[in-house]
Amino acid sequence: MYILWRIFREIFWFPFWWYSQGWFSWIGYWRAWLIKTSRGLALMVWLKNLFVPMYGQKDVASFIISFFIRLIQIIFRLAIWLVCWLIALIAIMAWPATPLAIFYYLYLLYYGQES
Repeated sequence: MYILWRIFREIFWFPFWWYSQGWFSWIGYWRAWLIKTSRGLALMVWLKNLFVPMYGQKDVASFIISFFIRLIQIIFRLAIWLVCWLIALIAIMAWPATPLAIFYYLYLLYYGQES
């Protein structure tokens, strides 16, 4: 009897957990992933050193070359960062729809294939 009670409780509690604590932990996971990705890309370091010449050379050509190389790096790293944000946003927004999509596809599997 205890096992049946536990099964019933878990089935009943699942939607409440999924749309509250589960979703918040999912958001926390993607937040930590974005922070780790941001630190790995080091955009702030590249921005801070945008006008610093490479290798400590102080002539005009070094300033120009280092500025454009770093600008290209910043643009590509920013594009990667925005793609990561988009992936995280899609994953966070897909979380509430996942159980509904599963039930919908199960419905189609059993009742939608009428010939």
